Amino acid sequence: MTNKKNKNEHRVEFLLNDFLKEKLIFENNTLYFGSNPRLNEVAKIIGINSQKVLKDLGLNVDQKIDRILEDDEIAELAINNNINFEKVDDISQVNVVEKILDIMKIQKWTKDVLISERPPIITIMGHVDHGKTTLLDAIRKSNLISKEIGGITQTIGAYQIVFENKKLTFIDTPGHEAFTEMRANGSKLTDIVVIVVAADDSIMPQTKESIDHAKAAGVPIIIAVNKMDTVGADLEKVKNDLSKIDVVSEEWGGTVPFIPISALKKEGINDLLKNIILISEMQELKSPVNILSSGTVIESNINKQKGNLVSVIVQNGTLKVGDDIIIDDFTGRVKAIYNDSGLNVKEATPGTPVEIYGLGNSAVAGSKFVSTKDKGAQKIADAIHFSKLNKLRKRTSVSAADLFTQLKNSKKTFNVILKTDSFGVLEAISSKVENISTEDIEVKIIRKDVGEITTTDVTLAEASKAHIYTFNIKTSSTIQALMKNKSVNFLEFNIIYKLFENIENKINGLTEDKFEEVKKGKAEIIKLFSFSKIGIIAGSLVKEGSIKKGSLIDIVRDNKVIATSKVKSLQFEKDQLKEALAGRECGITLEDQNIKLEKGDILVSKELVKLN
Repeated sequence: MTNKKNKNEHRVEFLLNDFLKEKLIFENNTLYFGSNPRLNEVAKIIGINSQKVLKDLGLNVDQKIDRILEDDEIAELAINNNINFEKVDDISQVNVVEKILDIMKIQKWTKDVLISERPPIITIMGHVDHGKTTLLDAIRKSNLISKEIGGITQTIGAYQIVFENKKLTFIDTPGHEAFTEMRANGSKLTDIVVIVVAADDSIMPQTKESIDHAKAAGVPIIIAVNKMDTVGADLEKVKNDLSKIDVVSEEWGGTVPFIPISALKKEGINDLLKNIILISEMQELKSPVNILSSGTVIESNINKQKGNLVSVIVQNGTLKVGDDIIIDDFTGRVKAIYNDSGLNVKEATPGTPVEIYGLGNSAVAGSKFVSTKDKGAQKIADAIHFSKLNKLRKRTSVSAADLFTQLKNSKKTFNVILKTDSFGVLEAISSKVENISTEDIEVKIIRKDVGEITTTDVTLAEASKAHIYTFNIKTSSTIQALMKNKSVNFLEFNIIYKLFENIENKINGLTEDKFEEVKKGKAEIIKLFSFSKIGIIAGSLVKEGSIKKGSLIDIVRDNKVIATSKVKSLQFEKDQLKEALAGRECGITLEDQNIKLEKGDILVSKELVKLN
């Protein structure tokens, strides 16, 4: 760490190489390794061909030889080659950001570093429909709630206001149960937690979860008892109910302020804000200002015009346009900064929520970031990224062998490919989806990622009979046509609980009746006839089994099913048939006349047989 004094500012610059001391040594037949060693580097140092390393580990030989090896893979490789191995303690890429932040906590700043009071960061928590966003609406005197779809806050937002000449930063965490982890991240970042409880409803499941998160974070709690203007509002009942879970009001001898409010009528808001300021002043919140910045990611999303946008709260130092930062497993340069009103600003001081443009990646909510001037940061970030990518692929990728095992498994599998607009939402939705399974059906996420549906997703969905679910994602017409052609099911959602309900309804339907497709016959199209009143009639020869009127038909071309329809009519010359047996010629008219049939197409007849 070095101090650099510019003409107009003083900044503490963190050189990552001062902290990062990776080890990869081979001596006396012992391999000493730190974090994230690459396969080709390990192969070189122990004198073994990279392809042999892949083979020893049972990996495909076409895999990239610069992939990161996990600890168990290092151990397996060493054992297979009679080499001793030892994991050495190092400050690795995985924890370098945390190490820098730890150093900042105990740093004895020089007199040139300005230490200043910073705005408190307040997290709004509580149960669905208890009025969190309406409260923020009242605080900001804006109309945030009208921007929400389905009345639920779908992503974490952060907003800053000025009250009695003091800045206050608010984080609005989602109330739906799917966002438990996102609320947890919010409470770790916050200085004060305001838990909104409806006076006519008292405590509910998410109320208890929010209180647990606040207690775990060790931060002060304020209870905002909302909807005091409604029929059935009972402040004393709320106090009594919360006292049973060790949240005792000041009036009852406890330490928690209970502030009665009506967010809708904007009553009691000033009292709430005054209590927030009082508690924050008791905490004496201060941060260094004129140093390179650090802070926490609130959320990230993909904007079609701007690309990846990462929302952060600066906790130390000043974030400026042009800064290089490292977040988790990637680095990037800040090209633009937007405040909570969407206005372009040049910098953000401690306690300020902003949106960063120019990083090129999305970041997981709760991730830490630091500014750095180290040109070697990109290599470090790449190593972290590849390590995480390997782990993600291990968890979510599906091979042909995996699919075959699923088919043999007595428990039916409902495969899901999940695509969302941000990593925070992706984590929240996937954690909930994986718990929807029933006794008969396992819901399995075989791939999850941020961004639009790709051709790779469609190919995997076709092979695994997976349903593709998207959240806040627009699908191109080209991809939609491809999915239709391959009979891949995809569903788009912008309300979280509707997505969950769809999966639940589907697997419940699957458990009611179980069917199996049974092949009944096969015919080859010999000639096509076109009639204005009827459409296309496929002159065909039945080669196997039989073709029945009303039966399901797969149209096969070049050994691939290109479409599926039903037999609308079956005839021989002018006679209508109910069934045509093997060896007989017949005319087949399909219900879907939009299918472009060709001579030589194979028509495979099948029936759905209900299983006992």
